Amino acid sequence: MHTFTARADFSQRNAALLAAYQQCRTTANRNAVIHANLPLVWRVARQESQRSGHSFDDLTQEGCFGLIKAVERFDPGRGHSLSTAAVPWIRGAIRHYLRDRSHPISGSHHLLELHRRGQALQKQRQQQGLAPLSAGALATALGCSLERWQLALARRRSLQLASLEQPHLDDDGDLTPLVEQLRDSRAGDHYARVIRWEQRRHLWRILRRLERRQRRWILGRLLRQDTWRQLASGSGLSPKAVQRRCEQLLQELHQQLTPLMGS
Repeated sequence: MHTFTARADFSQRNAALLAAYQQCRTTANRNAVIHANLPLVWRVARQESQRSGHSFDDLTQEGCFGLIKAVERFDPGRGHSLSTAAVPWIRGAIRHYLRDRSHPISGSHHLLELHRRGQALQKQRQQQGLAPLSAGALATALGCSLERWQLALARRRSLQLASLEQPHLDDDGDLTPLVEQLRDSRAGDHYARVIRWEQRRHLWRILRRLERRQRRWILGRLLRQDTWRQLASGSGLSPKAVQRRCEQLLQELHQQLTPLMGS
């Protein structure tokens, strides 16, 4: 019921935004429609990212170009909804980008399966009270090279980063990307309940500027609730050291976001 109400409210808001744009075709009105319909881009970009192995963030940017064209060309008199008209434009823009500029990552399924086996082995050792294996030792146990294991880690991380911009129903029944739902591990408050598109992009840029290892710590702790021991695995640091560094990063992240926070 909550989900149905949220969707009905969105449909009403979207119809009002489209009507305003049709009446006065300004850039501001167009952008309001685009921002409201970004979940369409996220959905298609996620599908194409999982299919091709390419960066969700890059595909999202290309999909936005398709959404802009769809909004500018949308004719409500044809009897179709904007979502029906926009998805082919979004998918077309993304696939054009993939054809012209990208090279498919081969063996993606096998890399994900390798990562799953590695995680299962580390979890088994943890349950037995054993220390986690280093990256090199884990690769040996899995019967692959260290380079192959690192590729599997990178492939898995790319999918985890993709999920940041995917819409999820929050406590109010609104579609909210996970990137908006990051919490300070000590304060427990949402960094933002409602953040405009530009603010979400700012948060994403902050995360992208972190070192890969630091970003993995934050996402692993906040999105998957990994233990400090799991996060420290293969890093050469103790769980305590990782905990201190991660909490420091969270504090810095919180300070950078505070000026952008709405009430």
